Amino acid sequence: MIIVHELEHFKATWDSCVLTLGAFDGLHRGHQVLLKQIQKRSHRKKHARVLLSYYPHPDFVLGKRKGKSQVELFSYDEKLSLFQNFDLDAVCLLRFTPALAKISAMRYLKEVLLEKLHAAHIIIGHDQGFGKGRKGNYQLLKKMSSRYNYQVKKIEAVKYRREIVSSTNIRKHILNGDIERANTLLGYHFFIRAMVKRGEQRGRDLGFPTANLEIPASKIIPDIGVYLGYANWGDEYYVAMISVGSKPSFRSSTNTKKIAEEIIVEAHLLKFNKQLYGQTITVFFTKHIRDQIKFASPDELKKQLEQDKKLTLKLSNYTDNKLKLA
Repeated sequence: MIIVHELEHFKATWDSCVLTLGAFDGLHRGHQVLLKQIQKRSHRKKHARVLLSYYPHPDFVLGKRKGKSQVELFSYDEKLSLFQNFDLDAVCLLRFTPALAKISAMRYLKEVLLEKLHAAHIIIGHDQGFGKGRKGNYQLLKKMSSRYNYQVKKIEAVKYRREIVSSTNIRKHILNGDIERANTLLGYHFFIRAMVKRGEQRGRDLGFPTANLEIPASKIIPDIGVYLGYANWGDEYYVAMISVGSKPSFRSSTNTKKIAEEIIVEAHLLKFNKQLYGQTITVFFTKHIRDQIKFASPDELKKQLEQDKKLTLKLSNYTDNKLKLA
């Protein structure tokens, strides 16, 4: 699989391709249905398999969400790792800019999808749009298909356990701390891949050293609380207790969600004693086990952490070290 970041000087090595396009934030079960259609149609006609996406998320650039925080399910590097799980010939991960957003749908269709990428078959999601004002939709593609000699197929909304699978719904569940529901819609465990930075080392003093993650502001973070999960470092996987919070213990406020501080994500890896500062790890979230609690003393906190550890070991049941996609 090749990664293409710009198309100005790009020349396709294929004569024709089956192509899909969109933000693909999450590569959830709905996206996976779409990608399976690419595999099916490419094998039938021997077309190249091409996915066209963008970075950063278009909503981030166009200001469709308030502020600039927690916009994306996955960062640039995380999306690249997810794309590796699919049998694609090329991923065009274009930088999304205001200039790109202003290109008309017809120009985008002719110059990008057809002339640059040689699309012979375009598969599009039911709510997908491209070009200025998102006017490039299924109706436009269908109308132009006979003129430009390509085929088009629309994938309807996918439901899983009576809920529409969408990045919006997945974000909602993650922000509410319902990580299990989010994982159900994703088809795999939500994860954060980040560099470990130095923290205040309070966990180490309590006998529970943690990896403090340096996370981009645009990356979505689960609601405040303690989670069960596992972590990947190198080729090894470790059961992990993951804390998302603002470290309220030993302070006067009892309402942790009203503390106006930076939210910190840190993971305690069980049966692990190596140095991680400056290194990148991937932390997978599997289950919310409790809310954040304010403790009156370090001893009370340590006692709770011991209980969390016992529960984590009891509930941990992942069977292998591979990111499974539905």
